[in-house]
Amino acid sequence: MSGFDDRNEPPLAEGWSLEGADGEGREIRLVLGEDELAKAYLGLTIGRHPQLSHRTIDDPTVSRRHLRIGLRSGELFAEDVNSLNGTLLDGQELMPFQAVVLREEQTLTLGRSVLRVRRTGDRPRRLP
Repeated sequence: MSGFDDRNEPPLAEGWSLEGADGEGREIRLVLGEDELAKAYLGLTIGRHPQLSHRTIDDPTVSRRHLRIGLRSGELFAEDVNSLNGTLLDGQELMPFQAVVLREEQTLTLGRSVLRVRRTGDRPRRLP
């Protein structure tokens, strides 16, 4: 028998995670807590540079400041911050500085890094 047994792991705080891999196949998991998102008025920045971003992805195809994620009216949003290689949401290019609502199980592509949007915690999920 193989696989990870998470029955003894504490539940994640309510919020969101972005899970996937970079262009080299290295695993990426970025956790975005609901409280943290609510406090970040302009959202949290995701990028390659640790001093310019709240969450980092070690991938040369990801810009130093690539994407902003936050909450508006209780909905998760994403906004490309004029990244060099752009951001795709389910294969569609995001226009710089134009926020779009994210839904669970959608796919974000930042450079060559591909991430799935997931809900964390025990909070009941709203259907789109």
